[in-house]
Amino acid sequence: MRQSEALLIVSDTGPLISLAVVDRLSLLETFYGRIIIPSAVWDELQKYIDVLSLPSLHQFQEKVIPLTAAPPDYGLDDGETEAIELFEEKSADRLLVDDKAARRVAESRHIPCIGALGVLARAKDQGLVDALRPVFETLLEKGRYYSIPLLNQILKTNSEDPLT
Repeated sequence: MRQSEALLIVSDTGPLISLAVVDRLSLLETFYGRIIIPSAVWDELQKYIDVLSLPSLHQFQEKVIPLTAAPPDYGLDDGETEAIELFEEKSADRLLVDDKAARRVAESRHIPCIGALGVLARAKDQGLVDALRPVFETLLEKGRYYSIPLLNQILKTNSEDPLT
């Protein structure tokens, strides 16, 4: 198993929920090391812990770092906005975000992003996940929204059968 790169990662809510529903949160520490979240992400996560029966998300309570200043209005939700601001305040190495609009804002600010699917694809590449297709099927069954064409593109790159 590959050791973490000792990077500082700031995460938005969505990727944490997605990785939790497929029981793959441990990949974050395996690959990256230190994960932190802003207060708004913790507030959002708490709503999902009981609703989706995801007690593994409790570990993020100790990873909350409050912002030192009020964030600007990017037109995103509070979690995404605070995650971008915390990334910049802490000079983090990566932003873990799935939302397309949030990713666009982050990348316009030259913030390197990765999403849950990128983490899962890396896990497959390193032999930590046997197959992506069943993981993607579980994501969809659990109500996580990802574009089927995007999932199929990742599956094709990994020589797996497409979703129908």
